[in-house]
Amino acid sequence: MMSISVRFLLAGAVCVVVGFSAAAQAGTMGSGSGSKATIWGWWPSHWIGLDFKPYIDHPTHTHAGQWGNENWTPADWAAQRGGSGMKVISGFYKADILRSQFIDDDVPVLEVGPGFYMLGGYDKRRVMETVDSEFQITSGKPNGMFMIRDWKTNRDIGSYTAYGLQLQ
Repeated sequence: MMSISVRFLLAGAVCVVVGFSAAAQAGTMGSGSGSKATIWGWWPSHWIGLDFKPYIDHPTHTHAGQWGNENWTPADWAAQRGGSGMKVISGFYKADILRSQFIDDDVPVLEVGPGFYMLGGYDKRRVMETVDSEFQITSGKPNGMFMIRDWKTNRDIGSYTAYGLQLQ
């Protein structure tokens, strides 16, 4: 077992003293293999027989890959808005995900607002894919692409090409 005592020192500083029981210090806790609990974690046998994984990112099913098999198209969002992709894009403007679109030195630029930064990675990609689907920027000419610019700093933060979204 572990005991924690808190001692107050002069000038309001706090000192925390951690002590282990005799069983933990002797290494007799757990499977008896000499492993013991430390301040950094539990002894290895602690996790045996438990029905949950002790780590957030389990290596056999990573968080990033959980949506890997999902088939999504911009038409899915358009169908929710009566079949109109322009209504979806109008919603992006109302939510301040998009601010404006213009041409800068013959390069299409899509200016994003603060709402864009609140989206997850998949939704950022889906917003750009929806814009491209509606305006046919990447398929309209060879090597078609558009830049993504931040509304506040007026700096380019990425681009969208036929290969997808690239953010810096």
